Amino acid sequence: MTAFLLALSLLLNIIALLAFTLLFLRQNKLMETEKKQEKMFNEMEEVISTYLVQMKEENDDFINRVSQLKINALRLKDESKEKLAKTQENMEESEKPNRLAKASAYQAVRAYKKNTQPDSQADEKMELKAESDSGSVNEASALKVEKQRESEGQKHHAPSLLDNVLLLRKQGLTEDEIAKTLGKGRTEVALMLKFRQNQQE
Repeated sequence: MTAFLLALSLLLNIIALLAFTLLFLRQNKLMETEKKQEKMFNEMEEVISTYLVQMKEENDDFINRVSQLKINALRLKDESKEKLAKTQENMEESEKPNRLAKASAYQAVRAYKKNTQPDSQADEKMELKAESDSGSVNEASALKVEKQRESEGQKHHAPSLLDNVLLLRKQGLTEDEIAKTLGKGRTEVALMLKFRQNQQE
């Protein structure tokens, strides 16, 4: 019986020693993993800090470049303004001798206009032609006046879209047919007719 108890106690002691060694090994593994994690954390902190430093340097460099570009743009604007002012002064100086000739051509046209009393449109065309010959009115302004006259003439002669819609409606056409004939949308035609009815009411 004592031999059995001795064997049992030895067995229990061996099991306890094995348990202690297993616990010790696990504790060492946990310590190693903690050390690895700390090491990785420190490395990541270093990487992030170097990245942030690089970003800051790049941002400072970018800000310096932008400020230099702004300064250069301001300089170019100032130079271009100076050049424009110089060219305008030169043009004004070159135009001074021609002003007398322009004025005399304009006065001659007005005197001719008073003496002959021609048609108003032909008179304006002659005046514009004389002024453009003398250089006081450019070709663009003459074209503008002629286009305005043509558009005014078209306004008097050509019926408006509303007139066409009302005329077709009086002839008995539906909204779809009116839209097809005029090449407009059905809703546009319907709105025109409704708006006209509201005005008449």
